[in-house]
Amino acid sequence: MKRRFDKGFALIELLVTLLIISALLIFAIEEYRRHIASTRITRARADIDELVKAVRLYNIKESRQFETEVFSPQALGTFIGTYLEKEPPRDPWGVYYLHDAKQGIVFSCGPDGRPQTTNVASESDDIAVYYLPHSFFITRAEYVDANLNNLVDISDYIELTFSRPAQLREPMGIDFETDLPKKALGSAVVRPGDNHFKAIIGFAPPLAPSFVPGQTKLFPRQYIESVVDYSPNPQRLGRVDNLVIEKRKK
Repeated sequence: MKRRFDKGFALIELLVTLLIISALLIFAIEEYRRHIASTRITRARADIDELVKAVRLYNIKESRQFETEVFSPQALGTFIGTYLEKEPPRDPWGVYYLHDAKQGIVFSCGPDGRPQTTNVASESDDIAVYYLPHSFFITRAEYVDANLNNLVDISDYIELTFSRPAQLREPMGIDFETDLPKKALGSAVVRPGDNHFKAIIGFAPPLAPSFVPGQTKLFPRQYIESVVDYSPNPQRLGRVDNLVIEKRKK
């Protein structure tokens, strides 16, 4: 009887030991998977930070904003070598990093390989970095003497540059106001610029503009609805109190 009890007890101990080892292995495997996933996300964020730095530098130095949608060698061209030291890598899941100029985002599609950052999704595994300022305002107002006669007249225009890409919803000249002097835009008309960061204030009869470059302040009308940004909850164009219309340097 004693020998049977010993054998039975040894078998139970063995089963318990195997269960413990199995549980530890399962835990170790899950921890390893979490570590790999965390490492991949960390690497993706580091890659995106480098790409964002290059995009910001490009936007500072170039006359047009960076609009390329895919960070692939074929799409980037001379951007590589000028703003990036080497060809951009694919993300840890083998997909090229993406860019949305309207929202100012560089992102990875994440483990599932599907872009969800720029869509309305309740859940998303994308890894994204937003590089534009949070606030929406005019960063620069440049007067262009289109006919080169050194006079502010109807043939000239003002180019506006925004902090974020703008949606123009049928704006009118009265959506913008001036000070020093007041009502200095005359019969102004507003039209899109050559990219989403730009807009043009042009002039037409019967009233000629009367602003003074380097002196006249420009700001959007309070509660303006015709110019908003491309964020998920579009915000109105904000006012900058000391924004002056400057003459564009040749």
